Amino acid sequence: MHKNFDNLNDAFLSLLQDVFENGQAVSARGSEQKELLFCNFTIENPDDLNITSAARKFSIDYATSEWLWYLSANPKVNNIGKLAKIWQMIRDENGEAESNYGCYLKPQWNWVIEELVSDRDTRRATIVINQPHHKGKNKADYPCTHYLHFFIRDNKLHLGVNMRSNDIIFGLCNDVFTFSLFQQLMLNELNSRGENVELGTYNHHAGSLHLYERHYAMANKIILEEKTQPSETYKLSKSVTGWLDASKLAMPVRDLSKEEIKEHTKKVKMEIYS
Repeated sequence: MHKNFDNLNDAFLSLLQDVFENGQAVSARGSEQKELLFCNFTIENPDDLNITSAARKFSIDYATSEWLWYLSANPKVNNIGKLAKIWQMIRDENGEAESNYGCYLKPQWNWVIEELVSDRDTRRATIVINQPHHKGKNKADYPCTHYLHFFIRDNKLHLGVNMRSNDIIFGLCNDVFTFSLFQQLMLNELNSRGENVELGTYNHHAGSLHLYERHYAMANKIILEEKTQPSETYKLSKSVTGWLDASKLAMPVRDLSKEEIKEHTKKVKMEIYS
């Protein structure tokens, strides 16, 4: 069943309740989950990206830091791993993760731009992330995202994201935040080329949308919370027009302290959000 939502917060709260109450119990990779298969939804305003739940403790600063790490197209987790231990847990023997999405987006980015500029009705504007070589590379990090698909229709830039697997508590929120910013970055670059298009919808497909057993108590708290849904947009400044421009703001490759990473993110936030 396809669902439409105004913003990320609405999507998160509704889908979490659906998974918690209606998800089928499964056991994968040594833990129990509740799961919905082949879940599809649309977000009408993909710049309204805050999560309001006190129990979820969504951090715009962390979400922005993760996006800046993707912009670096650097698979090393030495810096991002200081902010979230999951990256240290899934790194390989070289200290690298397969799921720095920028490593796949950056080489294909300009091709997609040219495709959209040359043919507004194209169906070819895709960026592939999950690759055949991942099946035998790092067993701890098999990328969750299959591909991104851009369309210009009715003078609006729409984005579709197809994922094999999505953890609803942490993965969904950060993934939608990340890919919505890339949608806005694509929009800015197209408009810098004279295309004059508007921001369209964000569309998400998850083969498995699931809730881990360790998060059941948190999910219950979120569902029982008083629902407050203030609008809080995170719109990229029009001055951030392309990957080369944005990459100047990316998380540095050199090793930083946790405090230096946070300071870098704080500074960049003031520059990129209008």
